[in-house]
Amino acid sequence: MDVVSGIATAVVTAVILVTGLVIAGFVVLFRRRGDRGIRAAGPNDLGSLTRRAGSLLVAVDDALRDADQELGYAIAQFGADRARPYAAALTEARTKVTEAFRLRQLLDDSVPDSDRRRREWTLQVIALCEQAQRGLGGQDREFAALRALEVNAAGTLDDVRRRLADAQTRLGTARTTLADLRARYDDAVVAAVAGHPEAAERELTQAAELADAAAPGISQTGVNAVATTLLESGLAVQRADALLDAVDRTARDLTAASAALDTLRSTTETDLTEARAQVDTAPDADTGKAIIDAIAATEQALRGADGSNPVADLDAIGDAVADLDLALTGARNQAQRLEHARTAYAGTLVSAQNQISAAKDFIRTHGGGAEARTRLAEADRQVALAAVAADPVEALDTIRRAVTLARDADALARYDTMGSR
Repeated sequence: MDVVSGIATAVVTAVILVTGLVIAGFVVLFRRRGDRGIRAAGPNDLGSLTRRAGSLLVAVDDALRDADQELGYAIAQFGADRARPYAAALTEARTKVTEAFRLRQLLDDSVPDSDRRRREWTLQVIALCEQAQRGLGGQDREFAALRALEVNAAGTLDDVRRRLADAQTRLGTARTTLADLRARYDDAVVAAVAGHPEAAERELTQAAELADAAAPGISQTGVNAVATTLLESGLAVQRADALLDAVDRTARDLTAASAALDTLRSTTETDLTEARAQVDTAPDADTGKAIIDAIAATEQALRGADGSNPVADLDAIGDAVADLDLALTGARNQAQRLEHARTAYAGTLVSAQNQISAAKDFIRTHGGGAEARTRLAEADRQVALAAVAADPVEALDTIRRAVTLARDADALARYDTMGSR
C-alpha cells in the first residue's frame, strides 16, 4: 500500500499544479468549438442542461471513487509501472471534475448571473464531465484486455487471501476501537461508522466465498475464466478495508478534535480575560454592551462543551469566539488580531477536516446528489486555499467557509438520501 499512497499523493499534487492550465486550455477550446456537440446530443434549454450537468457530476464523481479502488487493485495485480497510465488518466479526470465542481459552485452561490453566463458555465460542466468519463473509460478497456491476456490468477488469489487475512485481523481491532468511541462520545458522533465493522464482515465473507469459488479454476498452466471472480473478491476486500479505514480515521479525527478543544478552551479563557478588561474602557455604551453580550455567549459555549461531541463543541465555541472577536475588533491591535487568528485557525481546521471526512463517508456509503457533492468539493478547495493563505485572518475566514460548506454538503446528502427512499 506504500506504492498506492505514493501514487495517490502524486495524483493530488498533480491536480493542484495543472488545474490552472486545464482551466485556461478548456476555455479556449470551448470557445472555439462552442456547444455544437452538446446541442446535438439532446434538449438544449437551460433547465435540461442543468439537470444533465447534475446527473453527470454525480456519475463521474462515483466513477472517480471506483477508479481509485481500481487503481489500487491494478497496482497490486500488475505493478506500479503497468498501472502508471491509469494513474495519469485518473489525475487528468480528477482535474477536470475539480474544475466542473468549481463552476457548479459558482452557479449555486448567492451571486446572480446572467442566463448567458449560466448557460456557458453549465455547458462547460457537461463537457468537462464527459471528457473525464471518456478518459477513465479508455483505461478501463485497456485493463480489461490486459487482464484477459496476462492475469496471474494463482498469484492474485494468494494476494487476495493474504489481504483477506489482514482485514480479518483489523476487524477485531475496529470493533474494539468502536466500543471505545461509543464509551467516550455521543452516539451521534460515531453514528456514521457504527455499522462499519458488520458491513466489513459481510464484504469479507463475500470475498472469501468468491476466492474459494475461483480456486478450482486455477491450474499451474494457466487460468480458466476466473479473472472476474478474483477481481470481485479483491474489490470486496478493498471495500472492507475502506470501511475499517473509516473507523480508524474517525478515531484519529475525534482524538485530534478533543485535543483541539482543550487548546481552544484555554485560549478562549484568555480571550475572555482580555474582553472583561475591555468592558470598562469601551469607547461607547453600544460597544460595551456588545462585548458583554459576546462574553456571556462565549461563557455559555464553554459551559456546554463537555467533550462528548468535540466537533460540535469546537463549532459552538468557535462561533462564539468569532462574535467576541467582532466585538473586540476596535480594542485589539493588529498583532493581537493576527495571533488570535492563527490560534483559532488550528481548531477550525480540525473541525473542517472532521466534517469533510464525515460527509465523504456518508456520500461514499449512501450516495448524494450533485449539490451535496459540489459543496463538498468546494469545501476541499477552501481547505486547500486556507493552507496557502499568507494572511492568518484570511486563512481563518477561508477555513470557516469550508466548515459551512461541509455542513451543507452533509445536510444535502442526507436530504437526498431521504428523498430517494
